[in-house]
Parts: sequence; structure tokens; C-alpha cells
Amino acid sequence: MNSASATKNSNSRYSCIYNSYHSEPSLRGRLNAARSLPQNPCIGAKVVTSPEAQSEARTEARPPTRPGFRRVDAVLRRFNSIAALSETETRLIEKAAAQVEAVRAGVELWPESNKAKAPRLLLSGWACRQRVLPDGRRQIFDLLAPGDAIGLAADPLPLSRASTVALTRVETADAAALRTAAEDPGTAPALARIVALTPAIEEERLMNHVVRLGRLTAYERVAHLFLELQGRLAVAGLADEERFPLPVTQEVLADALGLSVVHMNRVLQQLRRHQLIEMRGGQVILLDPQALADVTDGRTGSLPAG
Repeated sequence: MNSASATKNSNSRYSCIYNSYHSEPSLRGRLNAARSLPQNPCIGAKVVTSPEAQSEARTEARPPTRPGFRRVDAVLRRFNSIAALSETETRLIEKAAAQVEAVRAGVELWPESNKAKAPRLLLSGWACRQRVLPDGRRQIFDLLAPGDAIGLAADPLPLSRASTVALTRVETADAAALRTAAEDPGTAPALARIVALTPAIEEERLMNHVVRLGRLTAYERVAHLFLELQGRLAVAGLADEERFPLPVTQEVLADALGLSVVHMNRVLQQLRRHQLIEMRGGQVILLDPQALADVTDGRTGSLPAG
């Protein structure tokens, strides 16, 4: 098939999906037959919505169990995607990650407007940057996964004006020594570059989020977020091209995407009916990543994936 035919088919596929989202004519009821996709051993935890199941899911957000994959490897892979770490820098990160602090879901990891708190490495579990309104409504600005850093930038503003809260049980490590080492580019050039680029990477993700909330439909928002998460987690060694872990509830996704829980559930069902995703075993399975990219503008981040 030549490139023109491939483009035509891709556009046709997108038009079919987009039109069916609004009118639900031909694709309604076409449930995807259960696929016997192999389980990725580094992924676990459940995606659930009931209060009892939510509590269970949070306790099951465990670090990867793939043979030979250490918790610190997600951090090392993510950092190496930004700048190649030297052996000395790698050992420094491994030393920092050896001192683990575990906290339960709901604990505030980084209080709002607290610039003095030491930066952290997220070794396992998921967290989010959020702001809660006086009436209890919440807006999530960013989802944080294993391998991400919290407060690593030399000047964490403006994101320090949002609190960072654990969504599942998480394990973190003090990253103050890394930020200190980064102050001397001569001895830690990669860490210096990582710290310097962190604000730009976070701003890129925030800009993507603004576009999601401001200009994309609910259907497009979910597709866009799933593609972004798959890309970020693949860099950290926690996902492949077709699947990634998502140990958070639909309520969390709704608060991130500015939707009600009912609307969030409806969009996920539509994506399933259109044979674009499956969600099972705490994983999102992308059945047609290209079609998902066609649904959105495809821009899920042009900077290093940190």
C-alpha cells in the first residue's frame, strides 16, 4: 500500500470513529471480541470505581515485578531519556533511591506553595498535582507515575502552587542530593541538564493539558491523555506500544479531564465500542494507537519525555 492510500485509509478510519462518536450509527453494539493479549509482568492493579474497590486498588499499586527491573530503573530510564547519565551520576541516584519512604493514598507529598520542601523521586505508585476548591471540587493538573520527580527544578514555581497528593500507596526517595550535585555541571553534567530542562518538560505537559481542557471534546481528551501516558510510561520501561498501567479510578480521570464521573464512564464505553481501547487488569490496552492519534492532534509532547 502506498503512502497516499495509507493516508486515505487513516482519514477514513478517523472520520468513521469521529462521526460515530456523535451519532452512534454503525458501530453501536460492535463489542470487540475478547483478545488473548499476553500480560505484561511489570503491570498490576485494578481500575475500579466503587469505594470498596478503590481502596483495594490503591493498596495494589505495586512497583514493577518484571525480573531484573528495580524501582530505581524507572527513574534512571526517564533521566537517561533527557541526558546520558555518567556512572558516577547513576550511582548517586541509586544511593538516593535506596532510602525509601512509603506513604498511603491521600497523603500530601508536596504542600501547596512550599518551596522549601526537599525534592522527591517517585519510585512506585501514582500521585497527582491538584488544586481543591472551597466547595470540594478538584482540578488535577498532572498525573505522576513511577520515574517522575517532584519538586526537582531549582525554582519549582508555578507548579509549587498546586499540592502533590498520593493517589495510591507510593514509595519516594529524597532527591536533594541530586539537585545539589546538579549545581556543579562540571562533575554532574547530565543531572545539571535534567534539572535545567525539568521546568520546560513540565510546562510542555501543562500546555498539552490546557489544550485538552480548552479545545478538545471529551472523547478527544481521553484519547489524548491515554497516548501521553503511554508515551511517558514507555520511556520509564513500564509500558509497551499497546498497553500501560493505570491504577487510578475513573473519578481521578474525570477530575483530570474536567468531566463528571458519569461522562467519563460514557466516553470510556464509547472508546471500547469503537474498538480503540480495552481496560482490564489495571491496564489500558490500545487496540489502534494510530486511530487514537488521528482522533487528537497527535501532539503529546515534543520535548524529552521526562
